[in-house]
Amino acid sequence: MLQHLLVLEADTNISLQQQIKQKLIEAINHGYFPAGCKMPSSRKLAEQLDVARNTVVFAYQQLTDEGYLKSRERSGIYVSESLQPQFDCSAAITPSEQQCLWSQRINQPAPDKLPPPYPDNWQEYPYPFIAGQFDLSLFPVNPWRECSRLTMNVNEITTWASDSGSMDDLFLIDEIRTKVLPRRGIFAQPDEILITIGSQQGLYLLSELLLDEQTLLAMEEPGYAGMRKLAEHRRAVVDLVDVDNNGIQIDAINHHIDAVYVTPSHQVPTAVTLSQARREQLISKANEHDFIIIEDDYECEANFISNPHPAIKSLDCQGRVIYLSSFSNVLAPGLRLGYMVAPAEFIKAARELRSLCVRHPPANNQRTMALFISLGYYDTVMRKLNQTLQQRWQELREALNHYLPTAIVTSHSVGGSACWIKGPKHLNSQQFATQAAKKGILIESVTRYYGRDNKPEYYFRLGVSSIEVEKIRAGVQLLAQIFWQNHENDDEHLPADAVSLSNEQLPDFMADCEFIGRTVFGEPYRIKLFADGTMQGWEGHHNEKTDTGQWWLEGDTWFRQWQKWSYGEVLGFNIAVHSKQIFWLRDGKLVDSAFFTKKSPLSSTVIAVGLNKKS
Repeated sequence: MLQHLLVLEADTNISLQQQIKQKLIEAINHGYFPAGCKMPSSRKLAEQLDVARNTVVFAYQQLTDEGYLKSRERSGIYVSESLQPQFDCSAAITPSEQQCLWSQRINQPAPDKLPPPYPDNWQEYPYPFIAGQFDLSLFPVNPWRECSRLTMNVNEITTWASDSGSMDDLFLIDEIRTKVLPRRGIFAQPDEILITIGSQQGLYLLSELLLDEQTLLAMEEPGYAGMRKLAEHRRAVVDLVDVDNNGIQIDAINHHIDAVYVTPSHQVPTAVTLSQARREQLISKANEHDFIIIEDDYECEANFISNPHPAIKSLDCQGRVIYLSSFSNVLAPGLRLGYMVAPAEFIKAARELRSLCVRHPPANNQRTMALFISLGYYDTVMRKLNQTLQQRWQELREALNHYLPTAIVTSHSVGGSACWIKGPKHLNSQQFATQAAKKGILIESVTRYYGRDNKPEYYFRLGVSSIEVEKIRAGVQLLAQIFWQNHENDDEHLPADAVSLSNEQLPDFMADCEFIGRTVFGEPYRIKLFADGTMQGWEGHHNEKTDTGQWWLEGDTWFRQWQKWSYGEVLGFNIAVHSKQIFWLRDGKLVDSAFFTKKSPLSSTVIAVGLNKKS
């Protein structure tokens, strides 16, 4: 019987001793071992469970110390008779057919009609291109364990375990005020900071305090669905403002709004960064027309190409910016620890409102976070996180540019954990995501981010916060295969009168030819072919990346191999030209295109009217 009652699991982080203890407590509470019952001897139980006798002895000793068991000299071990009796579960009442109709009583917000962005079991997928989820390899296990252990010191316990009312941990407030905020150009007093259970609680508090049916709130389009849902819950009037490569379009913001919600560092969901000029324009417009700015500083320090811009809050001289950020994005989503910075009057009101549902976030977590920052671990984690995300982000860029160069266009981004991608207009991103999931690839369909009814279906998002860098190339390659299996080339990319170059025309055309184009990320590139079969490439606005390689011809096929770019693969293409454009094709499909220039004029062989027309 005991073998069936006490089933021990091998695939778990819980020790055998703790498992035995847990199972025995369950058995005692459920009456399998009633009060006063004699327990099996440690030797007998160890034999039946196939564990060392000492493992059972230690479990028995813990249960004895905690009052579940009692040792009787020369008699054995018994279940304590002082335990509170458990209710008989078999005596539970039977639900009647007539039930209280809670659906008619609950005053709840409108349900989310859209499916979740990814399944709950996303970790089981080999290629999870999703953003904002946990990656154990990036979590600072040992530093966090050390800070948690320090939090459990007696002196620390007496500090955080007492009832502090609605006040937050002053140690954490001071660490945020002196070490975290100054990096964003923000200098605040202790009474201007409120600790929140993640940024979402901060958004909820401010929506309750600022929004009602008379409020006109401007929001980014596309934008964060969580804030739009809060605005709908408060029955506020939402004015959607388009986003371009420089962020929200300030000129399009209505002068009569009461507040504007922005995600300036890495806009959700496009990941573009609000330019410094627009930040200054926004704060100037807010001052002139007397509206509030809600600054959700998502992924504020995840910049890989340039230094991050100072927060809009750093430009606030009239006290009209409410700033929100979160530690959950850096450490783990389950931590749920963030903070809000605003004028003291607003923070006081938000604190009072917060106390109606929760006095403050768990004080032990606040103290652990304060120690984590004070001991320098936060800075270390930020550096490691940025290095890892940059490596993954660059690998994603390389893979997209290699496997889907003509099929997609990405947003202009300087970092972050996600890439916003525009596919061809005939692409249905939801169907594409479903097909990809069947192959073990998770991508995010982005219709949930749009507030207007005419949602474009051809955008999708790839995240890198939860996928190993070694899997990115294979995942993108498989994703590209799915894409090309379902989508033929767009004829608009290849002019109808483009001509294919034959083996007789290619040598004269390719020698000393220069190609000028853009990557899928919008960065310029230039490739120079030399008559001796070598080539050189430059990429970036300032030629930040360079590479060299070889090119050669085999019949009607032009081959090239870079040393570093395109993974150093040997790739062959058929060549077509039209006016000043060159088109690379493989298996009849367009792979890439660029403009070309030649110092020497083309020979009559190349420009002849009798060039082979592309069928």
